[in-house]
Amino acid sequence: LDAELSYVRNDVVNHYALSFNLLIPSETNNLHFSWHAKSKVEYKLGFQVDNAMAMAMPQANISLQGEVPRTLSVFRVELSCTGRLDSEVTILMQLNLTINSSKNITVLNFKRRKMCYRKLEPEVKPPASDKNSSKAIFDPVNTAPTTSTRVFYISVGVCCAVIFLVAIILAVLHLHSMKRIELDDSISDSSSSQGLSQPSTQTTQYLRADTPNNATPVTSYPTLRIEKNDLKSVTLMEAKAKVKDIAISRERITLKDVLQEGTFGRIFHGILIEEKDPSKEKQVFVKTVK
Repeated sequence: LDAELSYVRNDVVNHYALSFNLLIPSETNNLHFSWHAKSKVEYKLGFQVDNAMAMAMPQANISLQGEVPRTLSVFRVELSCTGRLDSEVTILMQLNLTINSSKNITVLNFKRRKMCYRKLEPEVKPPASDKNSSKAIFDPVNTAPTTSTRVFYISVGVCCAVIFLVAIILAVLHLHSMKRIELDDSISDSSSSQGLSQPSTQTTQYLRADTPNNATPVTSYPTLRIEKNDLKSVTLMEAKAKVKDIAISRERITLKDVLQEGTFGRIFHGILIEEKDPSKEKQVFVKTVK
């Protein structure tokens, strides 16, 4: 039966309607209330049940304290049974209304009753078996392994395979790096011995860093011989001292075009700025090592 029951209309409380303790059908789980106020009215909402084992505490979709809306609105109250036992539950919903202008508090008590029933759990029937099933003999040898055991062995096998694969990759990388280091050492030793022990055979004209402007160029520098076996014993300071006379500052040289390029070095066309007179420049050839 669909019907509307007014508890407050035109600021008048219907106490006769509030006195009813209405019975709610067991299949009904929600109650809906419509409300609105013409002026500012504050409210406070509370619930109470007489049997918490049969019904959970009612829940509303609005806050338990606030202000009554000025427009017509609907709020919902949920009444859910727990299903633990059969019982009739009495519900009390209390709504306190306060008008700020008069500080008057109006208390509205809504009473409801609902039958809650225990939920019947389906009976679990044992699987049917023939008469010979009780005489079956358990053979642990022929019994198939459980799923957890299979998963364990598969996981162990995968982990071992991954570890073996990682070890192979690390070994290959180590051998590759060792070969590369040996190749770099052999290239460095051969280039160092050739560059330091062989005299220059090029006919290109070079100038010493301290050569005056009116000095004539020379075809080659004095040969600087260092044995291959002695290179490891020469310190950085000793090497700098030996090449100090022929050293030229990097800032005085500007590299231009690449004239020749080999496996281990390049020959550039460059410009050398005079040390004593920076305004003067000279065309030079510069050899670099990769």
